[in-house]
Amino acid sequence: MRSVENVIAQYEYERAAAQQLMQANREERRQLYIRVYEELFRRFPDHSELKVDPAVRWQRVKRQVEKVRHLCRSDMVFLEIGAGDCRFAYAIAPYVQQAYALEVTGAKLPGEMPPPSNFQLLLFDGFDFPLPDNSVDFAYTNQVIEHLHPEDAEYHLREVYRVLRSGGYYLCITPHRFVGPRDISRYFTREATALHLKEYTYHELSQLMRQVGFLKRAALVGKQVVSLTPVLTAERVLSALPYGLRKSLAMRIPAFRASLKIIGYKRAD
Repeated sequence: MRSVENVIAQYEYERAAAQQLMQANREERRQLYIRVYEELFRRFPDHSELKVDPAVRWQRVKRQVEKVRHLCRSDMVFLEIGAGDCRFAYAIAPYVQQAYALEVTGAKLPGEMPPPSNFQLLLFDGFDFPLPDNSVDFAYTNQVIEHLHPEDAEYHLREVYRVLRSGGYYLCITPHRFVGPRDISRYFTREATALHLKEYTYHELSQLMRQVGFLKRAALVGKQVVSLTPVLTAERVLSALPYGLRKSLAMRIPAFRASLKIIGYKRAD
């Protein structure tokens, strides 16, 4: 178990790093994101992300794949942005024609098995996707967009929209603000103040998606793709409640407690 002093030290580092990222311009952030996370893992080798057993990681990945594989087709080009150790892209590869993983470094590839034949790791600067327009059918992120500066989140969505083919879609999974914060600041504050630079609501992310061209959006609840209308209605009701009651109720509602899952569709020609 981590010591209280170590948790406090990590929070203080992340809070300062978050402030630095929020104050930096876009060009500065291109290098700053990488440095911030390299320093985080260097300073805190007992970070929870570094301590998970590979077998446990694979179990988590298999559960994630089961929830989304019905969205895949065998003729589909799949893209995961911010793929981390690429285990999810490895596991989804059997269900698609081509699986791309976008990451800023290839150092975290799983070493216990070779990559699937239809898998390819693409390195990028965290901003510009090294893929042509209209080349992807299914784009996916899980616990990524909350780590981006709000200006970079919009840029990210524009890049996703650019690479999607007509009729393609993007599934974005991110912590819902009503059940947050979900970074280390949860021990200290009611709002995310560490390296989750912004935790979103359905309304906020839906509006941002609409701005970049995703005119049709839906929610993924369990394995079901559902209309956003009842989800947004529930969100408006919850937003009027005091913090404690709102969080308690949100934790009981599947559309909120297990992360916000929103799908944006690129209009078919």
